[in-house]
Order: sequence, then C-alpha cells, then structure tokens
Amino acid sequence: MATFQAQVEGLTSLSIGTSPSTAELTQYLKDGVIDVTNKSIAMNPSNIKLFTRVSAERSSNGLDINGAKIVSVVREAGIDNDWRNCKEVSPHLQSRVTDIGSLHFASKFNPVYSIFDNGQISVYPEPGADPNTFKVYYVNNVPEDKGGDALLHSHSDIKYFDDSKVYLVAIYAAIKSLENHLGSLNAAPKVGGASEELTDTMTATTSDTYGTDAEFRDFSTWFTTAGEFIEDEEDEELAMLQINKINSYVQAYQAQNQANVSAHSHLQLRHAILSRQYDSAFGAKPKE
Repeated sequence: MATFQAQVEGLTSLSIGTSPSTAELTQYLKDGVIDVTNKSIAMNPSNIKLFTRVSAERSSNGLDINGAKIVSVVREAGIDNDWRNCKEVSPHLQSRVTDIGSLHFASKFNPVYSIFDNGQISVYPEPGADPNTFKVYYVNNVPEDKGGDALLHSHSDIKYFDDSKVYLVAIYAAIKSLENHLGSLNAAPKVGGASEELTDTMTATTSDTYGTDAEFRDFSTWFTTAGEFIEDEEDEELAMLQINKINSYVQAYQAQNQANVSAHSHLQLRHAILSRQYDSAFGAKPKE
C-alpha cells in the first residue's frame, strides 16, 4: 500500500514538503486517527472493539492511560488469568471498598476501580504480583503503525484501528493539508525584487542620481528613480523606459496573482469534494 504521504499527494495534487511540511502532515494523520475513532464509535458504539487496546498487567495502582476512554477494567481473582470485571466507583469510597464491614467492600471476586483527579486508575482490592494483577482495556489515543512505532507520514497502516476506515485518515489529512496550502496562497505574489515586493512602501535612492545596482533590483526605489528622470534630469526617454520597466513588473505581478487565484479555486474545489466524502462516511449531511 502507498504511504500516507503518497496518498495525500494523490488526493490533493500537492507536493508535501513546505505547505504543509512532512511534520505537519504527520500531525494531521494523528489528529485524523483520533477524529475517525471518535466519530466511528459515536455513530456505532459497537465499533469500540475495533479501536481498543489493552494495558500490560499491573501489580500496583496508579495506571495513567492519558485520558483515554475506558472500555473495561479487570482484575485477577487470585488464580492466574481468572479475570473478574471491575465496577467503577467514586474515589471518595476508597476507604469503604477496603473495609470488610462496609456495604461497599470490594472482594477479589467483585473488584472495583476508581479514576482520580490526576487521571490515574486504581483497583480494589489493591493489586499485587501475579495472580492478583489488573489490566485496562481502553480506546487507543496514541496513534501507531502496526509495527508499534509512532505514526508517521511515511507509514501506510494503523494499529488498534479499523482497517476499513484507514482511507478516512488519509482524507482527513488531505483536507487539513489543503487548508494549510490555501493559507499560504493568501500572501501577496512574489514577483521580481531582491528583497521587497510590489506592495512594499516606496523608499528613496541613496543619492540624487539614479541609485545603486542593488537599488535597481528593488521595486520600492523604482518610482523614486523615475522621479529623478522626470523632475531633475528632465529626460523623457529614460523616464518612459523606467515607467515601462515598472509596468512590466506590475503585469508580472498581476499574472502571478491570477495564477494564485486559479490555484486557490482548484484547491477549494478539491477541499469541498473531500470534505463531503469525509462527512458522508459518518452519516453527516453535506454542507451546501
């Protein structure tokens, strides 16, 4: 299968590298994994198993799963692999679930768990070495490829993910890449000039003569030079040549601006098509 970068380039006709960069594309892919995961589960809760991973067995409390949605928590009941489902209880009951005289007492056959303010998970009775460990099944929120590496633009598959929805991650990243590139086209066209553009403030030349070689290449001094020819030198021929030079620059600017407008329109159309395709995959009504 083609890499995600190749897929996005095929969907958008962009060359990934600057707007967006490969680092930005990688982030769009990661964001896409989370977005597709959340939308898929919201649309059909039974899909949650397709995006679920399990923690390693834990012999002590305080597991942090980075705010991921918990599917289930299980604890061994004193026999290896005799897993018992844990019921969630409020953290304020932690003293009660360990009190054998309390109605809230939790045994190894009816264990409980709590999620504390810091996001950490604790199980009761408190876990210990095997066969008294616990583990957590949760919706993956750290995108990886199937090799277990952090997801990159150069990968082509996704771990803990529905294979039939991988294409939607590429579409999501393509949409975001188009938005990135469209933003870069809003800048004024760069035409000629060593360091300045058509819209920059006009500046004076270094003397009352025609300026330096460097100034001849900067558009912001060209009107000053034309003024020198007209007002001081009274040389209509040189003034006209200088004005023609300015006009040529303006025409090049206008042509580049029109090219940007055409590119902008094409990319906006691709963005609209991909957005409709992405939204329709989750049953969303296409935007008018």
